[in-house]
Amino acid sequence: MLKILEVCTTSSSAYALVFNRAQALNARYPQQLKIAILCSDGKEVELMRQQGMQVILADLHRSISPWRLLQSFFNLQKVLREGNYDVVHLHFGVPSLVGRCLAFVMRKPLWIYQSHGYSLSYNTSNLGKFTYLAVERLLKWPVHLALFQSHEDIEIAHRYKLLDAPQIKYLGNGIDTDYFCPSLDQIPNDKTIFGMVARFEAIKNHELLLDAVKHLRLVNPNFKVLLIGQGELKTEITAKIAAHRLEEWIEVRAYSMDMVEFYREIDVGLLTSFGEGLPRALLEPMACAKPVIGTDVKGSREAIQDLTTGFLVPVTDPQALATKMQWLMEHPLERQRMGLAGRAHVVEHFSAQQVLERLSSVYIACYEHHRRLAQLETSWNTLP
Repeated sequence: MLKILEVCTTSSSAYALVFNRAQALNARYPQQLKIAILCSDGKEVELMRQQGMQVILADLHRSISPWRLLQSFFNLQKVLREGNYDVVHLHFGVPSLVGRCLAFVMRKPLWIYQSHGYSLSYNTSNLGKFTYLAVERLLKWPVHLALFQSHEDIEIAHRYKLLDAPQIKYLGNGIDTDYFCPSLDQIPNDKTIFGMVARFEAIKNHELLLDAVKHLRLVNPNFKVLLIGQGELKTEITAKIAAHRLEEWIEVRAYSMDMVEFYREIDVGLLTSFGEGLPRALLEPMACAKPVIGTDVKGSREAIQDLTTGFLVPVTDPQALATKMQWLMEHPLERQRMGLAGRAHVVEHFSAQQVLERLSSVYIACYEHHRRLAQLETSWNTLP
């Protein structure tokens, strides 16, 4: 039996991105794999446990302050020593950083790092880029495999020698296209409804959207923008909406784990980020047959087929964003055609089943590696 620990920061991300596939693999390989999840406490923990998932609680702080990183380091180390895991699968920023540092001193598990997108965005300074790449090069040595969601991130890894070729494997990002699907009885909206699901953080570039709305309301005010997300800038963004008197056109919705009804409610998906991995915030509305508009940045341009499933716009041009929003408002038939093309694109290239099969092959290869080592150890111990 191969014991695998998938390491996340929050229970919400663990539930949304890891839980279902871990459940599926545990059920598929009951004699070979036993996958558990590590995350911080939250309302999703009980949901996962009620469905039979082993969930270990530990604080891996999102802060990169030295003290917080040290706390996260020792919290993860304690769990790994007590659990005696064979494979550790690291997700997201802080777990991947702390875990790869810990791998220098704990070599027993096989360490798998899943890149959710290199933190190199449009607004990254030259010094920030140099420092980030230097750290990534250093942390490549203890990694057994690095799984990538985006082909563009793989190109970055090769270009800057962040990993060796045998370490790199494409995983992709997968959407449950049976769950995220068009509604059969959707009622047309009186207004064109745009929706954006994004954390309220600087990298999501909400300012671009606010500025676009200022332009668009003067040309065609018959629209609404719905925002969903959590984050430290939520209060600030809400205050700016009020200060610019945009409440008639922008509404901040409460965060929800059940997003399919939201995507069915909207007409167009938006994402204005400075940089992405391979964003579910675009793939999910596309799977629901909605056209999307995203900034022309890493990750988003891999999800969107420009002019076919939606539009790519410059990251600093609110007028361009407003123009594309207006075009989709005024061309409902083309909007429907783009939405159907987006659905077909996601089904063909970004289904959860495809990702599950790729991850299955990775874990079974780890299982076979573990089994061979155990056989060698047994043979060695039985030598006269």
